[in-house]
Amino acid sequence: MRMAGTWRIPAVIAIALILAPAPSRAQLVETSIQPAAEGNWSATAGRTSGAGNSVLQVEAGWPGIGFTWLKGLDERSDLGFHVAFNYGLEGTSTSVTGVNLAIPYRRTLAYMGDTTIAFDMQPGISLYRNNGALFGIGGPIGIVAGVQVNPQLTLDAGADVPVLISFSNPAGFFFGPQLGGGGEYLIDRNLAVTARFRVGPRFALDSAGSNSQTGFVTLIGLAYNAR
Repeated sequence: MRMAGTWRIPAVIAIALILAPAPSRAQLVETSIQPAAEGNWSATAGRTSGAGNSVLQVEAGWPGIGFTWLKGLDERSDLGFHVAFNYGLEGTSTSVTGVNLAIPYRRTLAYMGDTTIAFDMQPGISLYRNNGALFGIGGPIGIVAGVQVNPQLTLDAGADVPVLISFSNPAGFFFGPQLGGGGEYLIDRNLAVTARFRVGPRFALDSAGSNSQTGFVTLIGLAYNAR
């Protein structure tokens, strides 16, 4: 009889724990897995902003300062608007002032575990002050692969081919492949720090002749997902 009394107390405690209020247990579980719910969108890497979401992004560096709005058409596609105020000619070391207006489009092509591959392009118009007005149409076309290292951090590698057809001062064709990488870090579920780096040759075939130089893009930014 004495042993039965001894085991009765632990049994009562176990029953009390099982019957504890469900909200208390749920709160504990939710806190422990909350980070796993993050990282389901991207402003510059392989994933898109998500169906119905709107992403606002600002970037600064070389060749200028840019503002981008992206709208998630569905889970795989984004369409938006981009405006940039540049102090470098199309990512080269030539210092001129100009403005670029573009319509960015992104499309996720494949999912492979934590890796996502996407196609992106930014067709638009560019206007520079270069001993007169340099006006052209074009934009970068590229592929980016993003690897989600953890729920907060995504690293990416990309290849772009910026193209510009100029109609004046000088008239001609500018192009060149660029390779590089970047990353995104989620400060919280809706706010991310972004970074992009690209480098490669830029070729010019224009009315002044032909030449080449090294082009590069270095941009740091903030992106906000207005879900």
